[in-house]
Amino acid sequence: MHSIATVKSASGAAKYFTKDDYVAGDYYTDEKAGDVSLWGGEGAATAGLTGAVSQEAFAKALHGELPSGEKVDQREGRRPGYDLTFSAPKSVSLMAYVAGDKRILGPDGAHTKAVQQTLSWIEKNLAETRITKDGKTEAVKTGNLVYALFQHDTSRALDPQLHIHAILANLTKGPDGEWHALHADKIWANNTVIGAIYHAYLRNELEKLGYQLVATGKHGTFEIVGVPKDVLETFSQRREQILEKAAELGIVSPKGRDGVTVTTRDPKLNLEDRDGLVLDWMKDAAAAGWDGKALLEGAMNAAAKMEQRENAGAIGRSYNAIADAVKVARETVSGLMRSPDPLVDRGFVRMAQSAGQANAQLAVASAIRTLGQREAAFEKNQVAKKALDFNLKGVTIDHVEARIDQLTEKGKLLAGEIRSSAGMVAAVTTPESLRTEERILERVEAGKGTATPLVAPSEAPDRLQAASPHALNEGQLAAATLVVSSPDKIVAVQGIAGAGKSTMLQAVARVAESEGKSVLGLAFQNKMVADMKEGMARPDAIPNREMSVDQMQAAGVSAETIAHFIWHNEKHAINPNTPAAQARRDELKDTVIVVDETSMVSNQDMLKMLTIAEALGIERIALIGDRQQLLPIDAGKAFAMMQAAMIGMARMDENLRQQTDQLRTVAALANVGKAGQALKVLGDKVVEHQDPAARAAELWLDLSPEKRAETAIFASGRETRADINDAVQKGLRDEGTLKGDGLFVTVLQNINLTREELRYAQSYEKGQQLQIQEVIPELGLRRGVAEVRRTFANGRVEVVQNGRAIKFNPQRMDPMIGKDRMSLATLETIRIHEGDRIRWTDNDKDRGIFNASLGTITRIEDGKVTVQLANKDEVTLENGDRMMHRMDLAYALNMHMAQGVTTNDAIVAMRSFERNLSNQRLFNVAVTRVRFELTMVIDNLQKLDRQLDSNPGNKTASLETLGRLDIDGPGRHTKAADDALSAAAATLDRDDGQRIIFDASLTSADDLPPMGKSENDYSDPKQMERDGLALDRKDDEDRQKRPETRKDDELGMRPLDMDDLSSLPAMPGHGDQLPGLPQKNLSLDM
Repeated sequence: MHSIATVKSASGAAKYFTKDDYVAGDYYTDEKAGDVSLWGGEGAATAGLTGAVSQEAFAKALHGELPSGEKVDQREGRRPGYDLTFSAPKSVSLMAYVAGDKRILGPDGAHTKAVQQTLSWIEKNLAETRITKDGKTEAVKTGNLVYALFQHDTSRALDPQLHIHAILANLTKGPDGEWHALHADKIWANNTVIGAIYHAYLRNELEKLGYQLVATGKHGTFEIVGVPKDVLETFSQRREQILEKAAELGIVSPKGRDGVTVTTRDPKLNLEDRDGLVLDWMKDAAAAGWDGKALLEGAMNAAAKMEQRENAGAIGRSYNAIADAVKVARETVSGLMRSPDPLVDRGFVRMAQSAGQANAQLAVASAIRTLGQREAAFEKNQVAKKALDFNLKGVTIDHVEARIDQLTEKGKLLAGEIRSSAGMVAAVTTPESLRTEERILERVEAGKGTATPLVAPSEAPDRLQAASPHALNEGQLAAATLVVSSPDKIVAVQGIAGAGKSTMLQAVARVAESEGKSVLGLAFQNKMVADMKEGMARPDAIPNREMSVDQMQAAGVSAETIAHFIWHNEKHAINPNTPAAQARRDELKDTVIVVDETSMVSNQDMLKMLTIAEALGIERIALIGDRQQLLPIDAGKAFAMMQAAMIGMARMDENLRQQTDQLRTVAALANVGKAGQALKVLGDKVVEHQDPAARAAELWLDLSPEKRAETAIFASGRETRADINDAVQKGLRDEGTLKGDGLFVTVLQNINLTREELRYAQSYEKGQQLQIQEVIPELGLRRGVAEVRRTFANGRVEVVQNGRAIKFNPQRMDPMIGKDRMSLATLETIRIHEGDRIRWTDNDKDRGIFNASLGTITRIEDGKVTVQLANKDEVTLENGDRMMHRMDLAYALNMHMAQGVTTNDAIVAMRSFERNLSNQRLFNVAVTRVRFELTMVIDNLQKLDRQLDSNPGNKTASLETLGRLDIDGPGRHTKAADDALSAAAATLDRDDGQRIIFDASLTSADDLPPMGKSENDYSDPKQMERDGLALDRKDDEDRQKRPETRKDDELGMRPLDMDDLSSLPAMPGHGDQLPGLPQKNLSLDM
């Protein structure tokens, strides 16, 4: 385990780490410093800091003072340094302190060596300072650090815990020969990488000591084979007691838990008697039936044999090499007989390599496939981390970096750069990913000027207005005109959340039908989260939401999911000359394809869609979406990439959803990446609370049933959502809204793993459910569900399927098959009652049940559960019905489920520790769902503000990484962004006269998020005149009138409404017909 923290006080840290006081500090004394403290780093050696660490020298270093008397960066408020803590696995601590393996401890011990090697890597790769030259300040590499090591033996709970604090002084010597402050951004940004490197070095050092190790998780963690699990748990009980007591007292901060640790210690315990403490540990271990002596003896014998072979000269070393190679071949990827892997040398080549070199090839190949499933390009350091996380024998960062360089030299990886929180960093992509993006853009380019317009551009506006049941605004009209009149086969509609894309599609469908064409709609998922039956939407609903398949069908558009379209038609693209392919071409003749939520379509699916469309003779494809909202789970950002590459495009930038100036301003700011300023605009609608989930539930429960009916709860992540669901359900049960004692049901929760991760035993845990989609002959697994029984140190997994125990090596699964053949899920128990709101987590199309759609439990009797579906149909689930295990509570929805939802009011809960989920895209989705009133409940406004502003939530592209296409780079300044910010600023004069949005926000090109190169060059007045679209700012009085509330169920929670395209109301404020627009004003990029 590795962590990093800022040293807040130089003098305090000096006393803390070098004092003779176990009672207060828990640390070793000055007289023992030669054994447990040590200076390190090239910078320390240059400064003359060597050997044991004295309190005086340590304090001076933290104050920026060198032994020479030179003082560095003496400005007020400087950081003294950084505390990097390296904690060994529990079994390593037990072998060191209980079994007495002194080889692990001290300046020359395995643990110290692992930490020192890790710090050497940090020093070489991450140590920087900032130097100003010619008025420009830049981060530059220095290659040196000044640090002090302190070895400690206990946790604060007084369990055995070997750990080393590496205190980095805020000093480094720059390339100019001068001492400067350490610029630590890259150290912070690579925190998890550092942890993986440390674990790998420690693993390697322990293997040299003769220990066998077993992986215990996805992130390179491990334990020593032979230390029983119950013994590990024995020495974690104190920690668990502290956490339970802290939870009981409502304490969540580390400092608060430290207080609980002190106040709950046994008063008889003499903390100064270290020998006595170790004896107590030995007694506890003996009580558990273990002393570690036999394990230590076996490890020492194994190490001695390895040393004898090494000392035997060339023959002995050759024997070791062959033995390692044979073991590698036996234990990894089916040895010499596995299928060819382009990222790995053939087996006989690896036979000549060491175990570390051979396994590094496998680890790097697996890392690239794991990362490559989700991203088009990846930081070089993240490839290294992921490779090390696989825990393969002998693999260290040295082997991994050498292998990455080899693959780059061979052209199997392509080097470039991507933007991270620490600036531009080295990255790699693959030729396959690059070629996928190139082929997508080739298809777009090849389709330009090849399509016959359905309607002449000069006639289209009038035809579309006449066909639409509601007057189209300028953006809607421009988009619809583009779809029916462009000479390009593939076009895009970039529309912000709430721009009325579905209304636009209705007009397109009617005009297409009048020209003898049909429209086939493709949606990302079968049912959007809040997709409800016809007639369930509010009678005054504004038609401005994204569409599900059902909503497309309700609009008179034939529709299916993107996944189904690909699955059903891919064979025709592969074999286009078959009778079946010709029949499908005939069936789709005169069809226009419209794809909604295109921003969520991955590169692979985009290429497949376009390839299939070409093979089937589709002449017109309209891609509709918002590049600023959620992106695909898998690799790519095809929609944004196509816009940057100048696909023919229209924009829909008018917000029809938000009904107050405040929310319109918040939405405008969120859409251009100004989340921090959007929070300021919300003002007292931002509520800080140490437990946002609990507070969000309280706020919702405090509402009347009528207000609950129109107030949604959105959560930043799965954990927050689950906490809110539990709290709301408890509140409803306590107030008597829910009926009966309830029924406990076991449900499946999917685990997010890549195909490659499923090839490693550490991804499996006892009790998990292995869901097998098809027969996997190389593993001996049949279609169905199996339960994981156990995993083995040799990488095998045992499952039980249909009463039959099956052992398999997951590494035998062919890594080159690019489809999901199995997945893992955990079993969790939830309690359901009559009246509970639930969501489905799987499909049962025969009964009208769709993944992510909602339902209400109406009756529980004799183990049977009756659920009212969204369309008011009821289904009864018998005991044992598979769908009994495919449900979850749905009082709160996470942000990914929220895209496509519209609600009058909302409560949004975000936790700052969910760092990956605290990004601008998820924030954008959350704040643009709401018409009237939004409340944000957060735990730390300042921290969340920083995280949102620094994390755009972007994905990578190969073309962008290689510098060939600017998609999301800085300074991508467009007229749309200017308009949104200007409009926002115009409404934000606060009562106290202070300005919330400053002028710099409107003029800085450096920090504005991009809106896509699909916009024309707005520095060219003629281009602006030709293609500019003005935002419609008509009177909003009618739209600001709140609709009457309505109680729709006993629970008081009316389903969130989506577009009901079969009965769309008139659009308030837009009763007049817009005149037909001249072609030159349509912003069609034609």
